[in-house]
Amino acid sequence: MTEKRFKQIILHAGLHKTGTSSIQNNCHKYRDWLHEHGIVYPGFKYRDKHFSNHSEPLIGVFGTKAGKYGMPQRLMLEGATDEVSAVFSQQLQQVLENPGGDTLLLSAEMICEFSGNDMAALRRHLEKFTDSLQVMAMIRSPESSVESILQQRCRGGNLVEPESLVGVVTQRFKALQHGFADILQVVNYHEAREHPLGLVGGFFCRLGLPQADVARLEFVSTNVRTSMESYRLMEAINRAYPAGKASDHGVRRHFSDMNALYTLPGQPFQIEGIAQSPLSESLRAEGAALERELKFTFPPVPPRSTPVLWQGETLLALQSAINLLDKPEFREVAKGFLRDEATRLRGSAPDTSAVLEFIAQKVDVSQDPPTELILQKVGADYFKYAALQMEPVSADMALWLMLLAQQLRPQAEFISERVEHYRKKSAATPDIATG
Repeated sequence: MTEKRFKQIILHAGLHKTGTSSIQNNCHKYRDWLHEHGIVYPGFKYRDKHFSNHSEPLIGVFGTKAGKYGMPQRLMLEGATDEVSAVFSQQLQQVLENPGGDTLLLSAEMICEFSGNDMAALRRHLEKFTDSLQVMAMIRSPESSVESILQQRCRGGNLVEPESLVGVVTQRFKALQHGFADILQVVNYHEAREHPLGLVGGFFCRLGLPQADVARLEFVSTNVRTSMESYRLMEAINRAYPAGKASDHGVRRHFSDMNALYTLPGQPFQIEGIAQSPLSESLRAEGAALERELKFTFPPVPPRSTPVLWQGETLLALQSAINLLDKPEFREVAKGFLRDEATRLRGSAPDTSAVLEFIAQKVDVSQDPPTELILQKVGADYFKYAALQMEPVSADMALWLMLLAQQLRPQAEFISERVEHYRKKSAATPDIATG
């Protein structure tokens, strides 16, 4: 037991798909500012990877479930689970035993996936180092959650039937309620989004920070919603090579192997045929039960229209996105999918059909991974983290490094935001050669 204690520890426990990534990235971005206001938002690190999301560190320390809730797959660990757990445990203990402020803030949406024993162990340990442990969770309506959850699981390589997601929001809430009922604060996600300073600004205000000071911060949004076209491509690949089945199909999957497709522009993703379906009715019933228990209401889901797929912006980006997939097997599946789409549209949209057939012919199915992909995977993160490390020392150097990261990952909002930030601070903007 240490004599030094935090006055309070706040555990932001999700739920999933309630803006957690935006909250975590902005807490990490403003770590120094939060520290000035007495709030410690720890930065965990394993090898060269930094974690603004505390899910993996807390899983590493407290997760006893076989497979540690999928952490090894997400981090692409090669038999180093014990090592990463030891690293995270040491870093967490360092934070707990050396309070640098009145409040410790941890944000980890995967807590709601913990077993009862793991959740209890986490609670017992944190309570040793504080006078007050509080747990906060945002609840989103099942009807609006299901499509976001479906996108995330598809991106992770999983074949998921939407009907299997009925009850997931309730299950996650009940898990937190069981483990933290007496200290659990539940927030209506939909109301939180309507805060004058937005979801993230409102979260900062809930921490007790002055609204006038929070209003001066420049928050970065990390909400990426996949398109219908992207989802259908990923679903085709997952059907051929589902995650967790490498022994059957021989293709090893990892969590980020769909990244090239995930940001493909197109029509906003929606579950086709959900309106007035049994699925819709089940989700609505789940939402009504949650409303009665939580004593707040969810907004109705707006009417839907049937989108027209494969429009110009999507077609322009399609070949490049597919060719950036790192596995030739994936590119082969995508090529076949485009040809099937071209056949399907031949009568109703012959021009689109012809373009899709042309793009299918241009897809590269060679064994060698594209050079652009190698650079994107290795280079962007390297230069981004190098820039962040140089930020306190030289705005010029930080800008130069972040511009390199932006070349390799031009659609990354956080990188673009940092570039603009450094440009304002830098005396001169360096030119980066392209090509």
